[in-house]
Amino acid sequence: MKLSYPILSDTTRSLITSWDVMHPTEGIARPSLFLVNKRGDIVWKYVGADASDRPAIPVILKEIQSAK
Repeated sequence: MKLSYPILSDTTRSLITSWDVMHPTEGIARPSLFLVNKRGDIVWKYVGADASDRPAIPVILKEIQSAK
C-alpha cells in the first residue's frame, strides 16, 4: 500500500489489553483514537463502546486545536 507512516498490527492483543480498549465480549479493539503530542504524551483519547461509536470530525478537530 506504500504507506508513509507506521502501522501497528497487535496480533497478540497485548497492546489493546494494556491500553484498555479491548471489547469485553468480541475480543477485538473498540474504535479508539489517541492524540499524542511531540513528547509522546497522550493528550486526548476517545474509546468507543462498539464499532459504530466514533467521535465526530468536528470534535476531533477541536481537540487537535486545543492540544497545540
